[in-house]
Amino acid sequence: MRNFAIILSVIGIGVVAASAQAADHGKGHGQWDQLDANGDGKITADEMNAKHADFFAKADGDGDGAITREEMEAFHIARRAEHMQKRSGDSNGDGVVDRSEYIEAAGERFDRLDKDGDGVLSKDEMRAHHGQGHHGKGHHRRGHEKK
Repeated sequence: MRNFAIILSVIGIGVVAASAQAADHGKGHGQWDQLDANGDGKITADEMNAKHADFFAKADGDGDGAITREEMEAFHIARRAEHMQKRSGDSNGDGVVDRSEYIEAAGERFDRLDKDGDGVLSKDEMRAHHGQGHHGKGHHRRGHEKK
């Protein structure tokens, strides 16, 4: 069980760091791209309002045009569960990561790190990945700070 937790942690860290790195290298900008619906590099009030309307519609569980505290809590619990499922590599949502899911997640991580697509991770690609730290902000685990 301990090894399983370690595997999940490694996958999760890799997914987060690779996503942040991809965003920094023009392969996607996460939240920004979601808000900038027309892709013009600017977020307008209309685009922001559309995002809020989408959020509201998803959170309004019974569709009555209002969000109760219970609906908001249920919405956030569901989003957290989806997020954890994506981070864990548990692609089928059964609560465990089997060998094929692990290999699939590792392959996706490798592909994200292999910036030039040559099928080999160069020292520069590995350095770029390790230099990103937590969420691409240069934060490192205690004892592993940049020198």
